[in-house]
Amino acid sequence: MSPDAPVVVLEGVRARDGAGEEGRPRGGLSGLSLALGPGVHAVLGAPEDGTLALAEVLAGRAAPLAGRVLVAGRDPRRSAATRAQIGVLAATPELPDGASVASCISVALRARGAPAIGAAALLEPLGVAPLLARRAASLSFSEARAVELSLALGVPRPLLLCLVEPFADVAVPSPEPVRERLRALAAAGACVVLVTSSTVDAISLADRIHVLDRGVIARTEPGAGERLAAAPGAAPPDAGRPEVEIHVLVHERAPDAPGARALAAALASAPAVRAGAWEQGPAEASSTLRIRAADRDAAALAILDAAAREDVTLIAISSPPPSMHDVRAATALHLAAVRSRRPFGAPAIEGAAPLPGAPQGPFAVAAFDAPAPPGPAAPPSRPSDGPSAPAGEPLSAPGDAAFGGRIGADPPGADGSPRAAETGRHDGG
Repeated sequence: MSPDAPVVVLEGVRARDGAGEEGRPRGGLSGLSLALGPGVHAVLGAPEDGTLALAEVLAGRAAPLAGRVLVAGRDPRRSAATRAQIGVLAATPELPDGASVASCISVALRARGAPAIGAAALLEPLGVAPLLARRAASLSFSEARAVELSLALGVPRPLLLCLVEPFADVAVPSPEPVRERLRALAAAGACVVLVTSSTVDAISLADRIHVLDRGVIARTEPGAGERLAAAPGAAPPDAGRPEVEIHVLVHERAPDAPGARALAAALASAPAVRAGAWEQGPAEASSTLRIRAADRDAAALAILDAAAREDVTLIAISSPPPSMHDVRAATALHLAAVRSRRPFGAPAIEGAAPLPGAPQGPFAVAAFDAPAPPGPAAPPSRPSDGPSAPAGEPLSAPGDAAFGGRIGADPPGADGSPRAAETGRHDGG
């Protein structure tokens, strides 16, 4: 097989899982077409989107209702030799029968035609060798999944690893050996498919993230995940990259000591910061400052510089990953933008089959990162966000009404007494 050739190919695949009550389907695939090469691919979605149906057909454990699935050019459902080179972690444990964990592993190795290596050699890298002496029936759900994960990572010369939530409900002491092993296998030419609903797991490991939405791949983003929650055309043309959010944890040393409020005022005029909000904490505790910026590195430097000038003590600076709610909201905007520009008969989203009777041939369907038409929809707001400033307004300078109120002096209350702002924000163009 050529190094540039895809390892996994799905062509018009329709499938249903059997993960619901009494074997009823929870989700399925709707004419999915996809090609995956070597590397780590995260398929991001929920079972209702068809993630479990995808895992079953990739592993060769279920036949698609329509279309075909190829792994290295062969149907894994029909080729035992191909299945022997696929490492699988299913949603529920499926260990073979055996009196002990060691005997279960021996049965699994014989079934795949693998050399009879010691069972300890498979479990020790993940730190779960103490499970060898246990009875298989005594294993908990997460312990059984840890044994299955060890078997999947121990497949010799794997073509494909299809792992459902490998970092959830798996009783391993640390996830880092799992990540290291997956990166090594991908570098050696394997196609690693992580089927997950965790944006954290997808961003931390994947080279490409494929968002599965109601049975089709709605969009594909780089593994860094910076555009996962970005609406089409949400960033200004001169931004060069989507907006990111940064959380700053500030130590409130004393009531009169500089803290989050002073840092917010200093950042109000920083060019690297577009918007911000803070949650004021009590003295001898911490406050959280949330800012949005186009360039994470430039914003982090601006934060450090402002903290040094204002004598503010920082505890941590972090950039949280988007939630699945954010990803779904952004995906809906992407799909709406593409549908509004697609010609009749063209697939509504990537991976979907054309409409019956539609003219055949290439279609000029807009890419997801293409500029949006005038008046794009705004990205979904976060609960912590307040009213935004009009587009194009500059950030407020220190002393102006910024971050939710005047910096340095709050407006008096109804009785004329001073009033302190506990929360606030500022927005900039």
